[in-house]
Amino acid sequence: MAIAKKKKITTAEKLNAIIQNNDEQKLKDFLNEQYAQDLGPVIEKLDSKNKIKCFKLLNITNAANVYSEFSLEFQKELLKDLGPDQLAPIIAEMDDDDATDLIIQLPEDEKSNLLKLLPDPIQQAQVQELSNYPPESAGGIMSTDFLRLRSDMTVNLAFNYVRRQAAEYHTQIHYLYVVDNTNKLAGVITLRDLILAPLNDLIANHMNTEIISCKVTDDQETVANTISKYDLIAIPVTDEEGILKGIVTIDDVVDVLKKETTEDIYQSSGISDVVPSDELISGKVTYSVRARLPWLLMTLVGQTIAAIIIASYGKTIASAPLAISFMPLLSGLSGNIGGQTSTIIVRGLVTGNIELKNTAKHIFHEFKIGFFIGIICAVITGAVAWHMYNLPALGLIVGFALCCSMIAGVLLGTITPIMLQSINKDPAAASSPFITTLLDVLTFTFYLGIVSYSLKYIR
Repeated sequence: MAIAKKKKITTAEKLNAIIQNNDEQKLKDFLNEQYAQDLGPVIEKLDSKNKIKCFKLLNITNAANVYSEFSLEFQKELLKDLGPDQLAPIIAEMDDDDATDLIIQLPEDEKSNLLKLLPDPIQQAQVQELSNYPPESAGGIMSTDFLRLRSDMTVNLAFNYVRRQAAEYHTQIHYLYVVDNTNKLAGVITLRDLILAPLNDLIANHMNTEIISCKVTDDQETVANTISKYDLIAIPVTDEEGILKGIVTIDDVVDVLKKETTEDIYQSSGISDVVPSDELISGKVTYSVRARLPWLLMTLVGQTIAAIIIASYGKTIASAPLAISFMPLLSGLSGNIGGQTSTIIVRGLVTGNIELKNTAKHIFHEFKIGFFIGIICAVITGAVAWHMYNLPALGLIVGFALCCSMIAGVLLGTITPIMLQSINKDPAAASSPFITTLLDVLTFTFYLGIVSYSLKYIR
């Protein structure tokens, strides 16, 4: 006899049950025992009264961690409801990069006011500096919470310094970065190497000077790909003069890759990046309209042009209705293969598997693929058209047009992303709707032109 598995009670169900029992001490204990990653989304879905009640019951450290997990929209909502005076101590407990992400979204007067309320002048300066970098650059996502050592320190002095700093600031130690007396990045030493080194030796004798680093101006996707390529836990960030400014850690990279992948998926479907991707699901209706309408309007214009082209061949359509029945097939297959190709090329450009210097090679490679797939589909479709209407000429015309339109789809899907990349634009902007619409115009013009010149063979 099968034993039914007991349903696991979710965090949201437990929280709602405690709220209904109106036991404030139990609620407080429960809230402060949860992981911030689990609790943040749950609190955000409560009604307005309970959202604020639960947030206020968190101790300051947990409140900071949970606040970091809220959506930007809800963070600003809480800031408005509770006021900067109440939230400033909580924001001060957040990582500098997380605090900066919130502050840069505020109006200039609110931003200045909140910065002044941060109790630590050093944190004020660090957040102010981070806010000056573009949000999607290495400087915009880096953390200033890390340990640095001087190259002329002894190992013993460095070891005591690390112990003291780690205990006082709860700093996550990934690597220990070594700077010279001008604060320029000179090397890196692992905690293991520091422990094994003789106490009276200098740090300079044990650091690794072959450093993989990035500049504050580097794009966040470039930084993420570098960390992924070299299997790093963190990467140091320097300015143009080599001065160490911060680090980007693996958890930041996961967020970046998730965000970039989401943006690429949305853009490939014709959804603009004018608003943050998370706002498309839970944000205002106007956000989604702004993101989705532009490409739809472009598609509308393109399809209107296609309709005008079809209408201009009215006599041809009236004379050869059999040939016209294959137009949806031509449109569908050419658009599909164009979208497939675009997706493959965009992903290759993003991951670095496709390089601009090998553009001709990739175009020719995709052309061969389009040619062979086009031939196969053309033979099948041509045979179907021939068999359906017993018109060999119709089979040849449909097959030839399909092969040409599929090759055109492949070339368009290849060249468009590469062209965008070459002018430093996001290749994902070469969206499937754009390619499909343009192909419809080209395919219908080409196909109806052939049909109009071949009427005597297919009537």
